[in-house]
Amino acid sequence: MKCLFVSAGMLYGGAERVTSILVNEWAKKGCKTKILVTRTEPISKYPLDQSVNVISCLEEVKIAPVGQLAIMKKIREICKKWKPDVVISFYNDLCALSALAIKGLHIPLIYSERNDPNRTNQRQSDRLYRKIVEKNTDKIVFQTTGAQQCYSRKIQKKSTVILNPLDTTGFPIHNFLCEKKEIVSIGRLESQKNQKLLIKAFSLIAEELPDYSLVIYGEGSLREYLENYIKSKNLEDRVLLPGVKENVQEYIKDASLFVLSSDYEGIPNALIEAMAIGLPCVSTDCSPGGARELINSGKNGVIVECGNAEALANAISESIRDREKAALIGKQAELLRRRVDKECIAEKWLKLIKNCRGKENEI
Repeated sequence: MKCLFVSAGMLYGGAERVTSILVNEWAKKGCKTKILVTRTEPISKYPLDQSVNVISCLEEVKIAPVGQLAIMKKIREICKKWKPDVVISFYNDLCALSALAIKGLHIPLIYSERNDPNRTNQRQSDRLYRKIVEKNTDKIVFQTTGAQQCYSRKIQKKSTVILNPLDTTGFPIHNFLCEKKEIVSIGRLESQKNQKLLIKAFSLIAEELPDYSLVIYGEGSLREYLENYIKSKNLEDRVLLPGVKENVQEYIKDASLFVLSSDYEGIPNALIEAMAIGLPCVSTDCSPGGARELINSGKNGVIVECGNAEALANAISESIRDREKAALIGKQAELLRRRVDKECIAEKWLKLIKNCRGKENEI
């Protein structure tokens, strides 16, 4: 089987990481994959099987009067020459352009919604792209049932829910006997992730937890704003922003608690990873239900109201004070590994593609 992914790039990001895991698992089964990137050079920050070919149309886009036309031309050129069995995109605009580019070529098209449909792609052009996607895709993959329910029943009928895969090769396991007095979080320093809420929550309990620090891994446009906010709370020595770290799991594995403070998410990859490590986790009830897809509150994690600093502070405080309960929650969280196992998720995608092509018995 031959698959063409159309992506903005293969640098750091959740969609890019998922793409790399899927294509590497499919390569083990003899599947061939090309990844067309439209906004970067043909490189990947994630390891790819040697059979995976990354192609860029960045130069064509730069010199073209209309970049979208250059992208469509490249997609159609690849499809006519290479004849992939399926085209997949995780991007609303690129999926729409793919739909227009492969018109008449009888190649199935799959779109994967990666975020909250009610909070992203709200510009007029985005809405036009979405209409094209809804009309022309053969299948739509959602990460959560909450996101799926944001669409019409007609769209839901041709859709399915598949969680993000996790590559746990060499993945650490949390050891409660070696804990550091750290509360950790991972995410881009952007408004969607609402780290200000987390910092505010920590400031409310900082005095009762004098030995604990808050470490937020990630980078983004709000760094200076958050640094100033930390200063305003006199927490410069206790709230740290160390930036992006490769193999960040090694940095968080011995923390006492992981916290996600996002307002909205598709499915929170950082939360998946923290749970798979076995960390006790507290998360906001970010729309459209990504945390709820993973956490049974009180059993394998704790969910609190979005945007409520006091509720978040109370949940953090309780998790730190009651370590016996936190340990039980962490052990239950670790079981998520089975649900997001990369082989299992990759196989679900393959079955979807085969069903899309009407060749369910195909290898």
